[in-house]
Amino acid sequence: MRIVWSEKEFLPALESAKSESLSAFGDTNVILERYLVDPRHIEVQVMVDTHGNGVYLHERDCSLQRRHQKIIEEAPASDLPDAIRKDLGEKAVMAAQAVDYQNAGTVEFLLDTQNEQDGAFYFCEMNTRLQVEHPITEMITKQDLVEWQLRIAAGQELPIKNQDDIPCIGHSFEARIYAENPAKGFMPQTGHVWYHNPPAEPNVGGTDVRVDTAIKTGGDVTVHYDPMISKLIVWDEDRPSALRKLISSLKQYQLAGVPSNIPFLVKCAEHPTFAVSGAVNTGFLEHHANDVKIDANDETGGGRDRHLLESVASSALLLLLENRKGAEGTLFSDSGEAGRRKSGSPWSNFSGSWRMGGEKGRLSRTLTLLDEEEERTFTCRSNRDGSFDVIHEDKLLSVGGFMDDNGKMSVIVNGTQHMSFQIASKEDVGNGSIQVMGWAIADGGHDDPNYTFSAVFRHPYPSSSLSAGVESAGAGATTGSLVKAPMPGKIVRCVKEGDTVGVNDVVIVLESMKMEHVITAPSAGQIIELKCSVGDIVNDGGILALIQDVEMASENNVGDAA
Repeated sequence: MRIVWSEKEFLPALESAKSESLSAFGDTNVILERYLVDPRHIEVQVMVDTHGNGVYLHERDCSLQRRHQKIIEEAPASDLPDAIRKDLGEKAVMAAQAVDYQNAGTVEFLLDTQNEQDGAFYFCEMNTRLQVEHPITEMITKQDLVEWQLRIAAGQELPIKNQDDIPCIGHSFEARIYAENPAKGFMPQTGHVWYHNPPAEPNVGGTDVRVDTAIKTGGDVTVHYDPMISKLIVWDEDRPSALRKLISSLKQYQLAGVPSNIPFLVKCAEHPTFAVSGAVNTGFLEHHANDVKIDANDETGGGRDRHLLESVASSALLLLLENRKGAEGTLFSDSGEAGRRKSGSPWSNFSGSWRMGGEKGRLSRTLTLLDEEEERTFTCRSNRDGSFDVIHEDKLLSVGGFMDDNGKMSVIVNGTQHMSFQIASKEDVGNGSIQVMGWAIADGGHDDPNYTFSAVFRHPYPSSSLSAGVESAGAGATTGSLVKAPMPGKIVRCVKEGDTVGVNDVVIVLESMKMEHVITAPSAGQIIELKCSVGDIVNDGGILALIQDVEMASENNVGDAA
């Protein structure tokens, strides 16, 4: 889908749309239609059997979209006048029966928010299948839509034939979890999912929280499919309660190995406009872009007391390195002499790296935290009770805690602030790093100010082979710019070696996860080397072309002429 605002944009948009359509469907036909500004996207679930019975199972509001792709859906549509709600449903059934349709189907409409009082809505399309978001309809109707499909296919009548008997109970939301990086323009991501622990057991249904997914811990997100990891579905008795459950479930969603849009979903769901019934339209992200924008700090926990979270991450890493896991109690539950013996005795395993000798005998270690901006060092000094004094930029936090065999870490900071985290870690010997991730757990009334953090540390015990294969550019290196793949994908169009390009000229068009992405020239010059061709599958960060600077290219051309 492409929006055309002016005549000069029409042909390039048409070419791109036809190319995507040909690749995805083997068909270059396109439809030209009116563009409504900031409408609500309302779709109706219909069911029609072979006996002439047709009903609608209410509607869904799918207005929160990015690039016309749905992000969070809800059912039923909120703050919709009953007359319009009924009109939408009846016209959806009429549309299906007009073409003698027999099955589950979704009829989609656009509701004109500029003239809401007129109740104007327009037919958009009909999807002759169940939609990705059909579980929220199942939640409010308590009906199994797949079972309905099977009954229709078997020639049976609809389980409920009278429209007035279709239940509508409570409110439901669905959030689509994608492997994409919101801090980098929502670039689709691939990779190995080394930890996946959603807020409900996957693929078993559920009355209030449900997760549908094909990804397990140890699975891979590949370039061959779209980047959706899972669907998170929640239900409650009313919209405000369901929204609170959506937000808490998103914050409890534990995923590591690939970047995801979960922080972005949380910001959208927590936005004041989203809390107002019927206030969201398809222009939500355009109007509130700055409010829901994700940067690197949001991904690492930096927007939520960065120093505290990174100190907790440092302590978690030391507990893992010292193999101090398996404590049955926590700092909060032990009391009396037994608790003092366990956590305070120098002979206890949970005293960790404490050494005799007073202040001078305290073991002190330096951990280096890596991120794209800079490297930061944390000095960690061991205390007799097993806690650590974590020092960074002259700021000191005392972090104590225990970690059980399942990675649950109970933390107390400066003896007053109580928190619990689920910890997961991954060692990357090849890159000489260890990643530590933590998700806050609302546990026993302890404070729960943050919902996730991610920290990558330089490995304290580096492998001797870490530097193998590292190359540097020699004196003969060519002055120029590299064109790299911003994501994995397939090359669908590219320039030729020898072509001259200007800054921001299109060099390569990459198809990734059913979408085309344009890669432009970072500088002006000549394509002196092309490392890919149409049809190639390339990796994220792979070098695709080398552009020689304009001045250098001119000198070479003069030399060649001479």
